[in-house]
Parts: sequence; C-alpha cells; structure tokens
Amino acid sequence: MDNEERAQLETGYKKEMESLKEDVARLTSLLEQALRSKSGEGTSSQPSFTAQFQPMPTASFIPPSEPHDVDHFLPAQPAFPIRIPHIVPGGEEPQRDRTVDEDGQEKLAALEERMRVIEGNNLYDPVKAAEMCLVPNVVIPRKFRVPEFVKYTGTQCPITHLKAYCNKMAEVVHDEKLLIHFFQDSLSDAALAWYMRLDNIKIKGWKDLVDAFIKQYKFNMDVAPDRSSLQAMEKGNKESVREYAQRWREVAAQVNPPLLEREMTGLFSNTFKAPYFEYLVGSAAQNFSDLVFIAERIEHAIRGGRIVDPMEKRGFVGRKKE
Repeated sequence: MDNEERAQLETGYKKEMESLKEDVARLTSLLEQALRSKSGEGTSSQPSFTAQFQPMPTASFIPPSEPHDVDHFLPAQPAFPIRIPHIVPGGEEPQRDRTVDEDGQEKLAALEERMRVIEGNNLYDPVKAAEMCLVPNVVIPRKFRVPEFVKYTGTQCPITHLKAYCNKMAEVVHDEKLLIHFFQDSLSDAALAWYMRLDNIKIKGWKDLVDAFIKQYKFNMDVAPDRSSLQAMEKGNKESVREYAQRWREVAAQVNPPLLEREMTGLFSNTFKAPYFEYLVGSAAQNFSDLVFIAERIEHAIRGGRIVDPMEKRGFVGRKKE
C-alpha cells in the first residue's frame, strides 16, 4: 500500500469518527429527553447534568477489517447518557457549559449561607449562653421585685455603694447568687463594662465579687476628701452662703471616718475670711445649721452696707477669685 492510499484511508477514518461523534451526541440528547419525559420533568433543549452518572461500561475495541466498517467502534453495551464536549473549529479547547458553572456557583453560595446561619445559631446555643453568665443556675423568686438602685459609674466610694446595694437587697441578702446576679443592675458606664469582663471561674461567691470590686475602685477611696481638703475650701465671690454651705457639706459627707457635728462646725467656720471669720468665731453656734444662719445674716449686712467688707476697701469687689 503506497502513501496515497494510506492517506485516503486515514482521511476516511477521520470523517467517519466525526460522523460517529455527532451520532452519539444526538442519541444522548434524545435519550435524556426521553428519561425526563418519563419522570415528568418535561423536555429541554439542553441535556441535564443533575443526574448521577454511572460508570460507562468498558467497550471492546476491535480494529476494523474494512475502511468503512465502523460498527466495531461502538461499545458492546449501550452507555448511560454522557455529554460530548463541543469541539470548536480551529483546534481551540472545548467550551465549558455556562449553565453548569452558574448552577455550581449558586449551590456553593447557598451552602456557605447555610453554614453562616448554623454558626450564627451556635452563638445563641443555650449551653453557651449559660456559660456567659457570671453565676449559673440563678433561681429568682416569683414575687421578688428588683429594687431601683443608685447607679455606680466608677467615681464614687466603692464601700458606700456596696452598703447601699446590700440595704436595697435586704430581702434576699442571704442568697449570694442573687446578690451577684443583680449587682450589674446597680452599675453603669465603665463600672458595668468592668462587671461584664469578670471571669465566672474566679467569682465563686459574693465575697469574691466584693473583693474584686473594691480592688478595682480603691483609688476612689485614696483620693477621697479628708479634713485637710475641707479646710482648704473657700466661698466664691459670686456664690451665696447657702450655696457654699451645700457644696461644702456634700464634700464633707465623703470624709471617712465621718465628722462629728462640733468638728464640722469648726472646720466650716475656718474656711471663711474677713469680715465673716470675726463674727463666726465669736458666735455661739452649736451646730452646722446655726452657723449657716449666722453667716447668711452677715451676708445680708454686707449687702446692706452695715458691715464693710475689707475687699471693698481694697477695690477687689467684683474681681473673680483666682
């Protein structure tokens, strides 16, 4: 067989292979349409890829005895419907099915969304929610009503707040779990944030919470007003005696140990300057309210001109105190 005859045979084989591929693709499409019609899914112009493909039976390949004997190229048994990729003329790679790609992307997105929902639900799992509580297994009496607390912001004396809290919770003061649980209702701002960061492993009882609270805000006790700071206070030029007395008394209430009435009267009178000081020292005031009353009478006398303020003589009236 010369080269010319061999070339003719190879050309014939190629044409027959292309014709065979087209026939197989057409048969596959028809078979898929028949299967869909049988299952009630309707017909479509494109083959479906949602079915599970079975392995294709092995075909016996026997070389043809004649150039046009193509029956030997067919498999011994009918194959399950397969998809023959479309061959683009010019030797380009087969085009991918856009429907399959879009369907796969949609399934992947749906799966990711489902996983996010499942992971989000875990945050609200009852078991994990119980672990977030500072004290577990709290039993609140049905008739118990939470009192109205003065909120602690982190700037007041912690001991004073603890005493006020226990007084409000007198009804359940022997239940440590309730004391720990409702303590958050008496806090606000930075103090509430501090409470939320507490570790339930370290807080086993009410004493543990009290120790942690005092340790956190002990600096308020260290910088609390004392007797020296009370004596250093002064009445402002535009401040009335009553306003000054109220301001001074609020600061005096923070001194620890508390001031006696006589000590308080002496410290308050010493904060005044002339002409108040001369009259207050010589007065017979026995308590704080009497001292305030005498100071107000001196104030009225100064305004009425019956008593001359030394600051007036020096031209300091109206000047703001540094």
